[in-house]
Amino acid sequence: MWQLWPFCPIIDEVHEVIFVDGIHLGPNAVVLIAQTPDCVLGWYAARSENSRAWSALMSRIAPPALVVTDGGSGFARACKKVWPATRVQRCTFHAYCRIRQATTTRPKLEASRSLYALGRQLTHVQDIDGAQEWIGAYQAWCTRWKGFLEEKTRRPDGGWEYTHERLVRARNSLNKLISQGLLFTYLDPTLGLGLCC
Repeated sequence: MWQLWPFCPIIDEVHEVIFVDGIHLGPNAVVLIAQTPDCVLGWYAARSENSRAWSALMSRIAPPALVVTDGGSGFARACKKVWPATRVQRCTFHAYCRIRQATTTRPKLEASRSLYALGRQLTHVQDIDGAQEWIGAYQAWCTRWKGFLEEKTRRPDGGWEYTHERLVRARNSLNKLISQGLLFTYLDPTLGLGLCC
């Protein structure tokens, strides 16, 4: 298969926004895709998502102003190397999916219900005021449930683990996206994009 897979053309036209994602075809095959809202710009077949594979794809495409990613393995490293001036936006739908994975779609715990409701709102944020409001509501959630999230349970081997591990992972993921400025990059007025990711 690898010998027959065609290389994508070199794209020297600069696009404002490029969306990237990996489509897994099996345990040892992934096709990395770069596209605009209108067309596919390039692809790269690899055994796994890693920085070398992402670099191979990205090096054939002119750097955009903004790239939207699901946060796949190796992308951040490749982006810093190949497109160092490009701003990065984490796909808000993928951020929501991370929350949904932690809470399920029918959460039983009040903390989970509250976080799930915030996650559903995340994909509807369309301006800076909405982003600030969402971050404020999220920070209020973190404050309210801080003690709850710090609860630990003893494992059978004698070690400790977070009682609400999935919620802790979702919180940590959101904290990282917010602190790195990756959650609402698309709203930055200096980019002049006016789109919702």
